[in-house]
Amino acid sequence: VYCTNSEEGCEWQGTINETGTSIDTHLNSCPYQLVPCTNGCGEKIKRSLLKTHLTDNCTKRMVNCQYCNRRSTHQLITSRNHLLECPDLPIQCSNEGCNEKIPRHSLASHNEACPKAIIPCEYNTVGCNKKMKREEQESHNKESMEVHLQLTDGRLQMTKEKLQEATETIKSLKTTLEQKNQLTASLVFKISQFTNKKEEDEKWYSPGFYTSPGGYKMSLSVYPNEDGDDGKTTYISCYISLMAGEYDDILEWPFQGEVTIELLNQLEDRNHKKGVIRFDDSTPDDCKERVGEGLSSNSWGRPKFISHKELDQHNSFSHFQYLKDDSLYLRVSVKVTSRAKSWLNCKN
Repeated sequence: VYCTNSEEGCEWQGTINETGTSIDTHLNSCPYQLVPCTNGCGEKIKRSLLKTHLTDNCTKRMVNCQYCNRRSTHQLITSRNHLLECPDLPIQCSNEGCNEKIPRHSLASHNEACPKAIIPCEYNTVGCNKKMKREEQESHNKESMEVHLQLTDGRLQMTKEKLQEATETIKSLKTTLEQKNQLTASLVFKISQFTNKKEEDEKWYSPGFYTSPGGYKMSLSVYPNEDGDDGKTTYISCYISLMAGEYDDILEWPFQGEVTIELLNQLEDRNHKKGVIRFDDSTPDDCKERVGEGLSSNSWGRPKFISHKELDQHNSFSHFQYLKDDSLYLRVSVKVTSRAKSWLNCKN
């Protein structure tokens, strides 16, 4: 019998049943027999050409990219996708007149120095709108020196004007902020059954209140019987005590400001009895410093706020009356001059 690949050039002959020389045995080594690619590319190649196929022609043979040295199959390395992302593939500079080819990863840095790149004038920030090749910048600067000086001077004057405007704006904002920091709180407290408190010498304390949202906490106390110059208990006194507050950590200490206490005329909105308690450098430290949780500072205030005699007066001609229906009304207004630590303020 003849080899089935005889038409391809195989000259093998043998007997079908001859031991060791059967057609099947021959075909397992026949150089003309078609065999599948061992790389799995799908092609069938003559056995004699398989080695060459695996090293030179197979699309799945392993190769290195000639630019970035990445190793993968020939099919992937030569694909459009790889060529579009290969970082070392030489790319022609896009600037007209530049013939350089630059690795893709260096294109940006090349363009920043390429003499053919179109760039704006160095004085574009002051108004020169000329664009030119980078290599022409120096000659343009020499030719346009006077124009550039005029533009620079004009921009400088404009900058000075804007700086002045900004300074005025900052000054205005600072003033507004200072006014905002000098917040004023106003509260009204009622003291009922005052006659009984006076007879029993019972002191009255307001609940704690804040000077403003996020401000200092304090309370008002009223003593119905305070000694006068004659040693007799002929005055009502009013005092302010600082208390531990929720926002003490973001406030400046010691507390500084003014607390205005008004004993309200209950007949009309005028002729109120007013007294101002100032917290400043002359105030004792233990009356204006921060206190611990559950504590209050020493009291500071007006020991002779109003005399019993003046309190009991009821002048129909002047139309004022402080004590009515055995009740007093006290209005407390606070103007804060110490400030919060603005960088710690929280906006809720």
